[in-house]
Amino acid sequence: MSKAEKITLTVTGLMMLAGLAAYGYQFKEGLIVTNMANPYSWGLYVSGLAFFVGNAAGGLVLSSLIYLFGVKSLKPFAKLGALAAFANVTAAMLSILPDIGQPLRALNVLFHPQLLSPLVWDVAVLNLYAVLSLIYLYILMLPELKGPLAKIAIKVDNPEEFSEKWAKRLAPFSLIAAVGIHVITAWIFATQGAREWWNTAILAPDFVAVAMASGTALVFIVSIFVYGAKEEYQPAYRIMALIMAIATFVHIFFMYNDFFIHIWYGNQESLDTLAVTLKEYAGVHAFEVLAPLVAVILLLSKKVRQSAFAVVACCSLLVLGVFAHRYLLMPAAFERVPLTLHPLGIQHGEWSAAIASGRYSPHGDTFVTKWDYFPSGIEFTVFLGVVAFVCFLLIVAIRTLPIVKEAK
Repeated sequence: MSKAEKITLTVTGLMMLAGLAAYGYQFKEGLIVTNMANPYSWGLYVSGLAFFVGNAAGGLVLSSLIYLFGVKSLKPFAKLGALAAFANVTAAMLSILPDIGQPLRALNVLFHPQLLSPLVWDVAVLNLYAVLSLIYLYILMLPELKGPLAKIAIKVDNPEEFSEKWAKRLAPFSLIAAVGIHVITAWIFATQGAREWWNTAILAPDFVAVAMASGTALVFIVSIFVYGAKEEYQPAYRIMALIMAIATFVHIFFMYNDFFIHIWYGNQESLDTLAVTLKEYAGVHAFEVLAPLVAVILLLSKKVRQSAFAVVACCSLLVLGVFAHRYLLMPAAFERVPLTLHPLGIQHGEWSAAIASGRYSPHGDTFVTKWDYFPSGIEFTVFLGVVAFVCFLLIVAIRTLPIVKEAK
């Protein structure tokens, strides 16, 4: 293990401990230590759920392409894709636990499931996806499970043939699960009819497009760290860059197509909702569009792909842009209170109904029509702890398991 890896493990380990301590403090004091409130009940944690689920979906899609469509040049990265999928789907589940407040409440999904709620489906599909990605990774590693790891290898006559056969059989289910996990996550948002920002059928396919871009970018980053920018891997890197570019272009088309329809329809509620993103958060919106666009356009150049630093920079820029996109799921949905009333004497006007913030301050309003949300230090620390978990798990797994043949 290199010095850089040891430093990274130390830093990410400390970040995880800090995140765990912050979560312990939140668990003791309650969600009051976050900046969420009754009018703004979802924040960074739920944004993190959507972000990590997207990364997980993209990772397994990349692996399944090898066996479904015969993209042999991607084969060296199949195990990295499955590993990234498992790490991120686990992070998605860790990210949502702090949002529940009392984690034991999650058991209510098992004991009292409401099958008409997409939340129940999401819990089921997240756990199934974690198991599937772990099984898929195990099948891919089977031929290299030797030495001390031979104890966990199933006994078959020809491990390589067995691995290839079952990887092909699992590939269709992996692809369906990867798409399904993000579609169901999108339905959690889209079925909230009172939230104009999410109430659109385009949300699910857009989530899948974003997942393909960010998930592939994450695998690309890990591949560069593991294999470098060697010429023999350039055909595979070109395919990754194309997948990211097409997915990004499709995502931007979906997003602005939805914006255009809202503007064309001209409903005041729709225009007010759009104004939150396009005016109040104009800078963040510009970043969520331009960062991925610039990244994929640069990555389409072979000269850029031949530089490890340039690839990591471009992929990181895309991932940050996608995270900004996930964060912007919240403001336009929560900064407009969906409850309205018609004031006496005004026939054609309506006011937003005030909602109890859930907080008491001698100098603040108990009832509000808008809540200015920005994550608290506790929320940031917990979220960064989950990000650190993904990095820590990837490094440890790559260095202890036969993920990379050259690492033997």
